[in-house]
Amino acid sequence: MGRRLPKFLKADVERGLILAYYELVKGCAVSLDLPEQNIVPVVAFAHKPGELYGMDFSSTYHFAEKEKLSTRLRRVRKKVEGLQRYADFAEKQMQMKYQVAYEIWCFIPPNKSVTETVTKAGEEGLPVELVGVEEVNERIRQVALLEPLDREVIYENAFLWAASLLRRAGAWK
Repeated sequence: MGRRLPKFLKADVERGLILAYYELVKGCAVSLDLPEQNIVPVVAFAHKPGELYGMDFSSTYHFAEKEKLSTRLRRVRKKVEGLQRYADFAEKQMQMKYQVAYEIWCFIPPNKSVTETVTKAGEEGLPVELVGVEEVNERIRQVALLEPLDREVIYENAFLWAASLLRRAGAWK
């Protein structure tokens, strides 16, 4: 039987991908879910003029099959409301409209708990998007091909560091 990778190591690589995608591909300022850093309790919070994103792993909802749909939906509503409050504040400060999106990233195929929650949130008009496995894979490919000029960015990001090791080893060109 193989040794199981500690959950936090997997999450570090996943957070690294999210951080790199929003900083390097989308051009956003990003903060990860660190104590006292995020206004909204999400895995990552990203913004740039006119756009605001909150991201969570699908596992937040995937392993919540014992929770009622109403409980999962209440959690989504609370996060979207927090994002919207921040967007309202930013709109007043920056004097521009902000588009809000709460994204649920699927590093594993979504189960019924995930899809049911996202579908119901959409029916309520909440700006919730499911970033499915194929789209996550596309984002992985986009970020893995990047080679930031600032080596410090690579050393500080678990995903970029792993991608640089694979690239150097010739795993892909």
